[in-house]
Amino acid sequence: MKKLVLRLSTLLLWTSLLTASPLSTAAIQEHPPQPAPIVKPDSPERLKTMTTPTFMDAVNQWVGRIAKEKGYEAWSSAAWTSYPLGPGTHGWIVLLQAGGREVGYLVIHAADPNQPNTYQLSEYGSGSNPLFSMNTLYQSLVQLELIDTSYEAERWYIDPMHALWIVTTEDHTYFIDASSGEVLPLTSRQQLLDAEQASSADIISPSTVTPRNDISTNRQIDGFDPYDNMTWLLQQPLPSMAFAGLQALLDTPVPARLTFIAELYGGQVNIPFAVTGYQQWSNEDGYLQLEHNGHRAIPYRYAAAAGKLFHQQDTPPVF
Repeated sequence: MKKLVLRLSTLLLWTSLLTASPLSTAAIQEHPPQPAPIVKPDSPERLKTMTTPTFMDAVNQWVGRIAKEKGYEAWSSAAWTSYPLGPGTHGWIVLLQAGGREVGYLVIHAADPNQPNTYQLSEYGSGSNPLFSMNTLYQSLVQLELIDTSYEAERWYIDPMHALWIVTTEDHTYFIDASSGEVLPLTSRQQLLDAEQASSADIISPSTVTPRNDISTNRQIDGFDPYDNMTWLLQQPLPSMAFAGLQALLDTPVPARLTFIAELYGGQVNIPFAVTGYQQWSNEDGYLQLEHNGHRAIPYRYAAAAGKLFHQQDTPPVF
């Protein structure tokens, strides 16, 4: 089961909204800033992070390379903390902090579980609400009125779109999106197991980007809110296309405005994302850039399998 158990007590939730000592931190600069305030777990040994020189070097190389790109400038002075994504995943979430706030994240997996000390970049993003932010989790717990209860929270990561917290109380289980903090309309863990089974190995870790690679192309376009103009509801999706097809749509003087619809949990959850560009790495791997509580860059090969692209019209529909 791909999860990591975090036992969060009520007392610590109330008293731990202050600068917490990271389990492991590294920075580009000599004297990194302290991490942003987070909810401190009561069992830090459960979150023991990777501290091997090769892992730390891999993270620092990726952070340094991505920090050169527009929208990621805050990474150049960022400290980072990593947490494992659970038994069997061979993966880690890396949260970056700078200037007293969170500024982004990376998800890293072992390139080959049988060959230690080799890693690949599964996804990354910028913004103050990174994937698996404990600040976002805390806000969700406040809204669910769970602060005065005893509960258990687990990280569950299958792939970029199936990433969530499982919060269990004495009489109820909540499934909370790890990016937005929204409660998902799921009712059982079996639905997660079904989603995990449907996600093939090449979709879980479709990237081959290693610390040796650089970003060769960074195409960025203006973002928008798909809910402001929901013409995509009335349209047919674009035909499946290779990464070169996406580049052709976005590299024109007036780039196409696209909405990406992720179809999750057997079609029970559909989430629209504004497409805000792409990044291509020196090994030719392409990442689709999406706007969703910040910016996310996910492997295009995964996106093409997990959802569909729609043209976003400028004129709202008339009902």
